[in-house]
Amino acid sequence: MSQEIANERVTISRRAFAGLGAAAGAAAAVAALPGMPAAHASTRSATLVGAQTSPSALGAVNPALTYLPLDAFAFETDATFDGGGNGRVYQDNTGVQPITPARRMSASLPVPTGSTIHQLNVAYQGSPIMEIWKRSMVTPVPYAPAFQQTAVVGGGGPQTMTFDLNPPIVVEQAMTVAVRFFASAGDSVLGVTIGYLPPAQSFLPFTGGPPRILDTRVTGGKLADGEERVIALGFVGARGAVINLTVTETEGNGGFVAVFPSNVPYPGNSSINWTTAGQNIANGVITAMDPNGQITLHGGAASTHVVIDRVGWFI
Repeated sequence: MSQEIANERVTISRRAFAGLGAAAGAAAAVAALPGMPAAHASTRSATLVGAQTSPSALGAVNPALTYLPLDAFAFETDATFDGGGNGRVYQDNTGVQPITPARRMSASLPVPTGSTIHQLNVAYQGSPIMEIWKRSMVTPVPYAPAFQQTAVVGGGGPQTMTFDLNPPIVVEQAMTVAVRFFASAGDSVLGVTIGYLPPAQSFLPFTGGPPRILDTRVTGGKLADGEERVIALGFVGARGAVINLTVTETEGNGGFVAVFPSNVPYPGNSSINWTTAGQNIANGVITAMDPNGQITLHGGAASTHVVIDRVGWFI
């Protein structure tokens, strides 16, 4: 059996595959493919419970990671490696595979620049060779595998496997990243999830006008106990905001004001507190916002005037 890969001819005999067995034969194929793994991974495998298993069930969820699911339909046959692209075939009970065996299939990853990829989860049949490839968008550097490892042959039916990448793969500036798999006869993929850490948030100081966005002494009157008001902070799409929150002319024997994103119900928090009537207190607050750049104010225990000045944004 031979295949043309990246203008290099790789030959692995049928006898070698028959003598080694499927798993060992796949390992031999990995060794013969151009480009050995730059990242290694520990693996965990399990049998799929049933056909209704969702992408979120591919491996144990790490709460620190963000997960990107790729349906089997996301994979296309790579024309560069199969000399013209013979297409793909999809079946519900097996997933996606190239029409002609011994071909790679690829799916690009829409992962933000600066992210680090820590986990690759795959639902599959057979023993596909799983890969993550990187390529510069601005220089003629050829594709190269940053990760390459064979999925272990299971009990004949659909399996899942988790690859924990060590070191993680960094998504660099002007770099494309793709999940690819090399499919010998009988190998197929039903779906993939990628576990990654998004880039660290950047802080952007507020500029361009008066920072004050709310003064209830001017508009709206005091915020009462149990009252909620939605405030648009003026930066749609920002992840969060830093504000200076002030209460003045407070009433009662104590109270509080809570700040939280407007797309969630009041979570029970407090952002600023007072203990007696007539106090003037300021506090720096970091808060998430809803997708429209809005926060909600929630009054607690007693009424007060509220002043908000914008300091900056997390984007």
